[in-house]
Amino acid sequence: MKITDSVLRSFRAARTYSANTEKINCVDYSPNGEHAISSSDDDSIVLYDIREGTPCNTLYSKKYGVGLIRYTHGDSHTVIYSSNKLDDTIRYLSLSDNKYIRYFPGHTARVIALSMSPTDESFISGSLDKTIRIWDLRSPNCQGLTNPLGKPVCSFDPDGLIFAAGVESQAIKLYDLRAYDKGPFACFETNFNRNCDWTGLRFSNDGKQILISTNGGMIRVMNAFSGSVMHTFSGYNNTKGISLEACFTPDSRFVMIGSEDGRVHVWSTESGMKVAVHDGKHPGPINTLQFNPRYLTFASACSKMLVLDSSRPPVQSWDKDYDQFLLPLLTPQEPCYILYRLDSQNAQGYQWIFIAWSPDQSPVRQKMVYAATRATLKKEFGGGHIEDEIFGTVEDDLCLQGYLRHKSSCSSPAPLTSAEQELHRIKVTEVQDAKRALQQLKKKHINYIQLRLDVEKETIELVHTNPTETHELPFRIPTDTPRYHFFLFKHSHQGQLQEALVFIYSMPGYTCSIKERMLYSSCKNRLLEEVEKDYQLEVTKKMEIDSGDGLTEDFLYEEVHPMEHTLKQAFAKPRGPGGKRGNKRLIKREEENGEEN
Repeated sequence: MKITDSVLRSFRAARTYSANTEKINCVDYSPNGEHAISSSDDDSIVLYDIREGTPCNTLYSKKYGVGLIRYTHGDSHTVIYSSNKLDDTIRYLSLSDNKYIRYFPGHTARVIALSMSPTDESFISGSLDKTIRIWDLRSPNCQGLTNPLGKPVCSFDPDGLIFAAGVESQAIKLYDLRAYDKGPFACFETNFNRNCDWTGLRFSNDGKQILISTNGGMIRVMNAFSGSVMHTFSGYNNTKGISLEACFTPDSRFVMIGSEDGRVHVWSTESGMKVAVHDGKHPGPINTLQFNPRYLTFASACSKMLVLDSSRPPVQSWDKDYDQFLLPLLTPQEPCYILYRLDSQNAQGYQWIFIAWSPDQSPVRQKMVYAATRATLKKEFGGGHIEDEIFGTVEDDLCLQGYLRHKSSCSSPAPLTSAEQELHRIKVTEVQDAKRALQQLKKKHINYIQLRLDVEKETIELVHTNPTETHELPFRIPTDTPRYHFFLFKHSHQGQLQEALVFIYSMPGYTCSIKERMLYSSCKNRLLEEVEKDYQLEVTKKMEIDSGDGLTEDFLYEEVHPMEHTLKQAFAKPRGPGGKRGNKRLIKREEENGEEN
């Protein structure tokens, strides 16, 4: 994939490691990009498997300490590193068996620059003893020595034929590796507007640019052929004068550097514009930064953490990529919203899952802010695109298995209340007499059914099906116990004979026990549902009464055929008071001169 502005802006924290307990001094990638290594002030060397995203081994250099560390040319199993405790010897280490292959003594002060040749077994080192030494992995003896007359930072060019030395934070000197003893063949002086020391120097992969890192709030990109200043980048925090390492992307089109506040800033070397700022959630300043030479991954390290940021396009179905893309975005103390795209589409385009992450450890204020903006975000994104919504406070809630559990829970029936559970234990079909009576009512062989609820057996039983006329119906209603009644009401409506099935639930006040009242009330709807569904009986009117008084033919008729329109008397304006209205309150009279007053 080509590295562009949008690709760099899409980078997210993919893995966070806390294998080190002290400041991480250096990070480097193997030539094939499949492994990374870090050195720390806790004397540890940690190896990482980039494909698996896990630390695979930890080695220690308790006696000598570990400063700068570099993979050797074309080999991911050996490294060279500088010491920062006992002496300033450079050591050649085999990672597979944790044994030293060779020592490179010579420097008398701390090594501040270490660069491996990209083409052969040679490497160079710069030290506070104001010398640059040239080495060969096959020999412990120094192959060459230069005195650039100042504290140097140095680096090989991509062809391994030239190395550059930044001297006393003022000038860049270019040396030919084959004739270094003749001195530099070019020297470029450059001054920064602020007082700062150069802490790093490196070539871009195309060999056309040189990047200078400082312990101030700026870095500079220079033309490697003419020495002219191409860009000076600033706008990142470094108020404490920390040595922050900058790097090029593999295509030489972008420059990256960490900052004091734990952010990564990215600029374009073509336009000179800042294109991205990444918050890697570092608890401290980012000391070192390296971009993977083969994959879209870069490593940033602070005092106790190594974060590998990556941007990978989806390669499988949404459920196969789900955990890989989603889980690294969940931070334990900060809420966030995540929109995850599904493979399915509707009329408006791809469908999305709206994910709200609000961990229990996050501050209350942040939780409130996210809760208040949730509906607005969904509206702005477009509710028609959102297929599903899920909320989580722990990682298990939002992982793929958690999402599948959420889907299963939403599709299952809602939990039943205690009354509904009681209702489901009562089965009408268990009572054959009641079943036969309902079938006969459907065939209109009978016109009345009275049912009772057996509280002990938890069944509905038939009381009787005696033929009943409308005027006899009030006498069928018991005065001391509840009942269910089905009555086929025959009547004349608008000159036509009609029949209407009326359901009557009679509950004679508080003479019944509480359990009876609760069970009868709970079972009523279930009974009607089964009658209408299983027996195809259409209940025209459902009513509840406490006694049979008033259950007359006129009452039933009005319940079955309620008046659709009621006559409303038009507003009648009241008449005024009768008789004389009294003297006028306003009197108009003429004055003597004929004028009106």
